[in-house]
Amino acid sequence: MSTAQALAPELDFIFHPRSIAIAGVSAKETGAFGGGGFVSSLQEIGFRGPIFLIHPTAPAIRGLKCYPSLRDIPDDVDYVISSVNARNVPALLEDCIAKGVKVLHLFTAGFTETGDAERAKMEQALVTRARAAGIRLIGPNCMGLYVPAARLAMMGGQIAEAGPVGMVSQSGMNAGEFVRYAIPRGIRCSKVISFGNGADLKAADFFDYLTDDPETEIIVAYLEGIQDGPRLARAIRRAGAAKPLAILKSGRTEAGSRAASSHTASLAGSLQIFDGLCRQAGALRVESLEELVDVAVTFRFVKRLAGPNIVVVGGGGGASVLAADDLDAAGLKVPALLPETQEALAKVTHEAGTSVRNPIDTTSLWEEQGFESTLMPCATAPNIDALLYHTSFGGGPVARMVDARGRLTRQAEGLRRVQEESGKPVIVAIRPATEAAAFEHSLEFQEQCWRNGLATYPSIARAANALARLLEWQSLRA
Repeated sequence: MSTAQALAPELDFIFHPRSIAIAGVSAKETGAFGGGGFVSSLQEIGFRGPIFLIHPTAPAIRGLKCYPSLRDIPDDVDYVISSVNARNVPALLEDCIAKGVKVLHLFTAGFTETGDAERAKMEQALVTRARAAGIRLIGPNCMGLYVPAARLAMMGGQIAEAGPVGMVSQSGMNAGEFVRYAIPRGIRCSKVISFGNGADLKAADFFDYLTDDPETEIIVAYLEGIQDGPRLARAIRRAGAAKPLAILKSGRTEAGSRAASSHTASLAGSLQIFDGLCRQAGALRVESLEELVDVAVTFRFVKRLAGPNIVVVGGGGGASVLAADDLDAAGLKVPALLPETQEALAKVTHEAGTSVRNPIDTTSLWEEQGFESTLMPCATAPNIDALLYHTSFGGGPVARMVDARGRLTRQAEGLRRVQEESGKPVIVAIRPATEAAAFEHSLEFQEQCWRNGLATYPSIARAANALARLLEWQSLRA
């Protein structure tokens, strides 16, 4: 058994603490970050075990009893979150050793990322001391863990519903943003890990863990730098061989490299070399956090695309023409439908204001009986690999409907039936809303769609790019 294979099961205890202590909570703290932020996040998600707070004088904070020090807590403590000043961390570590703590998560910053040699030396001394005592460190300078099944949250708004997507992130903010953007589109997470400086546990450790984790089917990552390059390369190759993998790598420019160094003490490394590694590993390197979410949605709901031929269906001729441009620019194809498919469509569409070649623009979509009757011949056409349905809210026929919400539900269910019966992916692009009620309808339709197993995107261009990246990933894996 390799070192990576042996290590991953050992790390499982990190993600399932039975009790948590938080050091450095201010009695007046109400912000989203720091000790108070962790308290409110854990309370909101419903952490099942006891939460102990450490404060030198306060009797209680946010309804939880405080203790002057970690050693004063009468019960066992598995996991400690440090929000104390960096100079106080060595003393806190000694308390953790005396208490038998297993994991110390250092939200505390002010170590190697400062560029100060003495701070870097203190960070390394902490790692050496913790390892000798059998304690694992997460961080410093990180938000830590979001584990829905264990009711662990690093930020507010992180739900307790678990799913198959795991994330490794050097940045806590980007980890939180990924979760915030992905949840409304149906992505549910197994484990999300913000590891900051990675003084002890590094990206390679967490890639190896998620590769072996049966609860994780898809892996996404945000990396700023390269720590132990050969080992990280092995971990990425192993992850990419086992599961769909997409990585957002910062430091693509000189300015980004400088920012990464000051953020988490990371050396960005050559992007060309990293691209070569991703190609070898069968992993996608994406260009933005938004694209990382789009690719996760595609892996989760589309899963596989037989080819590049897309039929575009939606109301509005101009939007459809632009959709054809967006798909073509992404490297996909919008082939004319075969004569027999056009004949089938002609039977259910009105002649005026209708296009049935591809893209499809027809008023039959707004008729109760015409919606599925229009979509099904398109999806089942022999020269088509997937159907892209685009819509918007705030104007047009939907805005004039009395039962608009009921219509949304029926459309989402109809799209699901088309996907199931055709055996081909149905992709939904919801063009941006511009006023409150329309925005509400957009969000509601988006949820109805993903709950019916459909991939949703906030624009046609992003849907096109995501489908093209899926084909690229399939080619890499092949």
